[in-house]
Amino acid sequence: MRKGAPLFAVILPLLVSAACSSRRKANSVFVMTNAARNNTVRAFSLDDFGILVSAGSAETQGSGAGSSANPLNSQGALAVSGDSKWLIALNAGSNDISILSINNNGKLTFASKSSSIGQSPISVATHGSRIFVLNSKGMSPNITGFSIGKNGDLKAIDREKAVRQLPPRATCSQIGISPNGRWLVVSNESDNRLIVYSLSGDNIAREPLIMETSGGRPAAFAFDKNNNVIVVESSSGTVSSYALSSNGISVITAALSTGQTMPRWIACNGNYAYTSAPNSGAISTIAVDKNCRLTRGDTFYADSTGVAELSASSDGAYLYVSNPRTGRINRLHIGESGKLSTVDGVDSFFGISAQGIAAN
Repeated sequence: MRKGAPLFAVILPLLVSAACSSRRKANSVFVMTNAARNNTVRAFSLDDFGILVSAGSAETQGSGAGSSANPLNSQGALAVSGDSKWLIALNAGSNDISILSINNNGKLTFASKSSSIGQSPISVATHGSRIFVLNSKGMSPNITGFSIGKNGDLKAIDREKAVRQLPPRATCSQIGISPNGRWLVVSNESDNRLIVYSLSGDNIAREPLIMETSGGRPAAFAFDKNNNVIVVESSSGTVSSYALSSNGISVITAALSTGQTMPRWIACNGNYAYTSAPNSGAISTIAVDKNCRLTRGDTFYADSTGVAELSASSDGAYLYVSNPRTGRINRLHIGESGKLSTVDGVDSFFGISAQGIAAN
């Protein structure tokens, strides 16, 4: 401290700086164009007035899946690392993984690219410095594991530890890791099953736990605070919750109606889960109690032209919703009893093929 300087004169700037850094890190959202040429990630963050604005973009230096709507048919093609330093983007067209650096203002810089060691990577899960990727095509889809280095470089984990083959010709749409890092989950729509591997560091168990879901075509899922998994079952229009343990998978709430036709995406802020469906502007609210029992809540109409993927901010205060039809991101506030209200939005025109959204 400078001699004779008042204590508040030293502490106040530090507090302001820390608050601004925390605010900006916790209020950025990213969307991937998934373009077949020059796949790009668009970034959005809050400006000094708390308004959502564009923070630029960065090319992944890879190829997406193309120009159709919902081309990946997945959830989790984009993910933020646990330390909020890196954004992981999957290039389904060129079969590789891009790592982008995130600065304090949400701006992105390309860091590295690596083969996904499979065909058509469509979903990624992160825990600490490790990531696990779902490669969805080929004679046998697979899971592959990597570690992120301090400079954003990717290193493949030993195949014996972290490469696992999935059922031949299975239609798998998401991979995820429980908050405690103990469980690696894959949704298998074609067989109406959850595939769950125990996870210890870099090591994926040889044999998974497998359970048929309560509803049809488990498309996407999210975890609650206690490592239970909440699954959207698309063909039945339902959502179910399941407990994971070394003794197996058990049903908590079975096939609760979402009130939606063919819901495909879900986000959870801990106390509430939100589901959305293609070609619908509606978002269904699901209350999640401490035991992961689910109760149907309100329906919120976010955008008359439709919504797609959802992502909740890390502080649980906001829900970000993408609309590839209009190229718009809407920011919704999560209020008491999980009620949603529109705060603002921004137009970016990221294209109809946009898939993958991640907030921090």
